[in-house]
Amino acid sequence: MPEAPAPAPEDTRPAIPAPGECHLWHIPVRPRPDWLTLLDEEERASAARFTRTRAREVFLTSRAAQRLVGAHYLGVPPTAVTVRRDCAHCATEPPVPHGRPRFAHGTPPPVDYSVSHTEEHLLIAVTGHGVVGVDIEARGSLRDADALPAAVLTPAEREHYTALPAHERRDWLLTAWTRKEAAMKLTGLGLRAAPRHLDVRGPQVTAGPIPGWPDTPIHLYPLPAPEAHTAALASTTPITATRTRTLP
Repeated sequence: MPEAPAPAPEDTRPAIPAPGECHLWHIPVRPRPDWLTLLDEEERASAARFTRTRAREVFLTSRAAQRLVGAHYLGVPPTAVTVRRDCAHCATEPPVPHGRPRFAHGTPPPVDYSVSHTEEHLLIAVTGHGVVGVDIEARGSLRDADALPAAVLTPAEREHYTALPAHERRDWLLTAWTRKEAAMKLTGLGLRAAPRHLDVRGPQVTAGPIPGWPDTPIHLYPLPAPEAHTAALASTTPITATRTRTLP
């Protein structure tokens, strides 16, 4: 997938992604105490409850970056960006919102986005057309790799996996898992979608009988990722170009 042409120098605020375009925001996770001011009171309280410093930094980076990215597209200050996380698949709102995040500006909002992170890196995918899901994984993150295929792969995927040379299996499994995660995040179903019912070997997801799964095709794309990471994008509209963005 090609990189979209850079905007003209005077274009200081990114335009809404064009049809077929996705903006990819890459943000390294590192201490940014000044970003704490971008969080609301509830988020600051949540950050304070983390006992692990790294987990707190990931949370702070994610919540603040979503507001900073939103501000670029919405034309408002970061502190004025409101993010909703209510679940479209729940009959009643749970005590802790767990739906896919979206900007609460406009009906529908001018952009859709998805966010994923490891302990080292945050990735936000933004589109102006359709719905997206993104996932990034560290290559050393697979645990119980021997047991995972039976839990997350379809029968046809397991057959493909076992036919691979042993030294190729781990990378293939991580790529498949990343593609499944991106698709599940797009739908907002998460692991309720049962990844073993999703075949992600092709350019589109082939889904088994999953309640709440959309009828529209979900397209899958590999993404460039930082060293020792794997990333994937899912989209309800075909993506023909990406534009890489970053935050300091």
